Amino acid sequence: MKLIINKLKNFMKSSLNKMRFQDQLPEEVKFKFNVFNPLIDGIIFATSVLFVPLIVLIILKFTINANTEEDTQSIINLVFVSVQIFCSAIGCFVLYKRDNELFTRTNAFGIYAFIVLPFLFVIILGSLFLALSGWNSKNNPVATQFVSMTLQIIAEVVVGIILFIKVPFLKDRIFLTLKKEWKKVIVVVLIMTIVLFAVSFGLSFIEKETANQNALSEIYKNSSITVKIFYSILLFIFSVVVAPLVEELAFRDSIFTGVGNKWFAMIISSLAFAMVHVGMGDVQNIYIYLIPSIILSATFIYTEGNVTYSWLVHLGSNLITFIWMIAGRN
Repeated sequence: MKLIINKLKNFMKSSLNKMRFQDQLPEEVKFKFNVFNPLIDGIIFATSVLFVPLIVLIILKFTINANTEEDTQSIINLVFVSVQIFCSAIGCFVLYKRDNELFTRTNAFGIYAFIVLPFLFVIILGSLFLALSGWNSKNNPVATQFVSMTLQIIAEVVVGIILFIKVPFLKDRIFLTLKKEWKKVIVVVLIMTIVLFAVSFGLSFIEKETANQNALSEIYKNSSITVKIFYSILLFIFSVVVAPLVEELAFRDSIFTGVGNKWFAMIISSLAFAMVHVGMGDVQNIYIYLIPSIILSATFIYTEGNVTYSWLVHLGSNLITFIWMIAGRN
């Protein structure tokens, strides 16, 4: 009997060891989960990135009630983004003062860049351009959406370039992973992409379309074929090419760096990702983004902080969703 039990234990240990993720990257390029103090820096980071903005968003949801739903969403989004900018400024200042060298040579600033730069591009430059052109969301919603998405793409590309330049070993981590571990990448990404899409697809039966999804797909309802084609190209660049990489650098690589504890970071990362996708006030739909975000965060933890995997899983799921949406619209 003891022999059987010992064999069973050995089999289980062997199976667990095979399932455990092991990469072959040089030690210096590997992601570090604990460079910041989670009890001080992590709390400051989480408060500025998530806690205060989320509380404000919930309050706005139950206090703002304009004449139309569209006006309500616009007001909530503007106030919410302004609060995010303010919290980001405070968070950056405090963390920089605590240890400017550590803050500037890690990706802790990535999420702050992701919050601030799109605001500067989309809100300020977009509003200026639309004011000069005389367009707005009511008299020319198509042009407004094109301008907004184009500026969002530019802003996120700029954020990505800054992070690749400033964050040590980020390029090396991704390049070496794709070069040396491409077989493992294919297996992990394929499995997790299927899981992520299956979960997202299942959640779509609970809530057909969130405010964020509706904003992205509204243009398909009453537009010409030419407009739909050009918008589809723009949407593909945004949702499949640009957003998955930059969002993973911000919501996974950056937040897991700044929080300093991977399990606490998993909660903060998942909630922060979900929060920004319901920034127009439909907080009741936060689970639509929260559950997939937990899967992406779990992928990040399982692969020892290698953003290559969560990025490609995010990309794969968005690609399937994009194809599914285009097919459905047509």
